[in-house]
Amino acid sequence: MSTHPLPRFDADQGLRYRTLGNSGLFVSELCLGAMTFGGGKDLWRLIGNLQQEQADELIKIALEAGINFIDTANVYSYGDSERIVGQSLKNLGVRREDIVLATKVLGPMGEGPNARGASRGHIMSQCQASLQRLQTDYIDLYQIHGFDPATPIEETLEALNILVQHGHVRYVGLSNWAAWQVMKAIGITQARHLCPIVSLQAYYTLVGRDLERDIIPMLESEKVGLMVWSPLAGGYLSGKYEGPNVSEENRRAKFDFPPVNRQRGAQVIQVMREIAAGKQIDGQPVSVAAIALAWLLHQKAVTSIILGARRPEQLKDNILAACVRLSADELAALDEVSRLPEEYPGWMLKRMAQYRDHMKA
Repeated sequence: MSTHPLPRFDADQGLRYRTLGNSGLFVSELCLGAMTFGGGKDLWRLIGNLQQEQADELIKIALEAGINFIDTANVYSYGDSERIVGQSLKNLGVRREDIVLATKVLGPMGEGPNARGASRGHIMSQCQASLQRLQTDYIDLYQIHGFDPATPIEETLEALNILVQHGHVRYVGLSNWAAWQVMKAIGITQARHLCPIVSLQAYYTLVGRDLERDIIPMLESEKVGLMVWSPLAGGYLSGKYEGPNVSEENRRAKFDFPPVNRQRGAQVIQVMREIAAGKQIDGQPVSVAAIALAWLLHQKAVTSIILGARRPEQLKDNILAACVRLSADELAALDEVSRLPEEYPGWMLKRMAQYRDHMKA
């Protein structure tokens, strides 16, 4: 199949593009997550079992909507997700320069003690394996999937820098790191003149706003982009798990992740249902899930949110969120019902800042 350029969209058509952290790389504010591709055994069978033809359809829908960003990981279905993504791009005739490919490394890819983690050896060998599975010469964004307490951060960052120098990787990011860990990594990259960290992939939703305590202020201070995984809290914010007629025989009954405070969550979903009931996009009703995604897109710290879908209709509904605009009153209502309880030192920092707030221009 001959290659073809992706369609170009502007803000008036809904989907927008944002720079990834303090870089010149533009990514769509919606990112297609490939965690549901491959299936196989263990928990991956519960998350999704999409094979090549089904994945091709989802990727085609995403590309036609203007999404230029795809995120996967070597550990997803033990490499099958990367293989499927790489083959899909070939099947659909997508030009490599028109897509931003992101993948991750950390999890176990073998039985031995060195077949996991963020050591130099594991990073180097798994980057080569990911390149082969994705059928590409380079990875746009290579991310450390979590914090490895057994490997010095310096070793991890030096290995990533080598990959960038060799042209195998263009940008580097982190995932699921604490604020102090990210800051330590940033300090090391600056002191040693290594490639900068441009992004953090983390969990952030209306029922999981913990990032706002330390991580988001740090990201904004250091100009690091935020990619949000599980923006619907494992499907919880679709509303299908709350209500009088909801059965407990669902995916969250078997795989309850991420953890959700159901008492607070029920109140959040009620407000979301009220907001959704008053909205339409081109004659289509707006779902509760689209409201949850739209809220994230209204948060200035968010660069891109990762959509993980198993059905075309589900993906199309989620993409509609890019067209949803929430009013100041709607945002205030969502903030009120989902706001984090005050915690030290946050409440003390706020109190002490009063001495200076009045002096700001």
